[in-house]
Amino acid sequence: MRHWISVSAAALIAACSDAPGDDSAPTPAIESDPIAAAPSAQAGTLALEGRLEQGTECMVLVTPDGERWAISGEADNVTIGDYVEVFGEQAEASFCMEGQGTIIPSSIDTMQPPARDRDPARAGGIALTRAYVTGSWVAKGVDADCDRPDFQITAGQGDRLVIETSVNGTPETGRVALGNYPVIDWDDPLPDMPLESRGPDSLAVLRPATDARYDPVDVGGATIAGDGVEFVKCA
Repeated sequence: MRHWISVSAAALIAACSDAPGDDSAPTPAIESDPIAAAPSAQAGTLALEGRLEQGTECMVLVTPDGERWAISGEADNVTIGDYVEVFGEQAEASFCMEGQGTIIPSSIDTMQPPARDRDPARAGGIALTRAYVTGSWVAKGVDADCDRPDFQITAGQGDRLVIETSVNGTPETGRVALGNYPVIDWDDPLPDMPLESRGPDSLAVLRPATDARYDPVDVGGATIAGDGVEFVKCA
């Protein structure tokens, strides 16, 4: 998911510079890809977060929504596997040739991974598959009632997985996308909602990653906030 910040280059440089009198070391300089061409000045600045992976030619940033962005150059303050925040501009051309674009970064800094990005041990090593998610689900707790499930996930046309529920009291139908970063993909303007197993018998729906208008958000009568809500599958 792209996050565009409408700021000038001067404002960005000022924001990333040390404050007057600050003796702390600045973010280490980033050696730019000499073949990467910066875009025109009117283009916006990208602010993205995700985990760094090794690509074919360059480092690759994988966002929580599964987008892949090549990173031009190298930074000595981060390494493969780090969860980072990147500020920079999209290159018009680069030899990286991977992902949906190349970022010419002005800064890359490590940050604490959010709840939606945890190692497999958190989920008991259980991967989300079509068989795992298909069925009726109810929020875990003493009030769980499988006669009135909070949502249902069914197989749609082709490889589609369809979720039917209510969001903030309004009936909604969305798509469940699996893979490395499973999410519920709602129609706009609702933001994607990450999913993870809390294996071996539950599915967690996590709060939207970026949109404060939907935090917290109610799914099927359960308020999705904080570290998400666990649902259990009905027999």
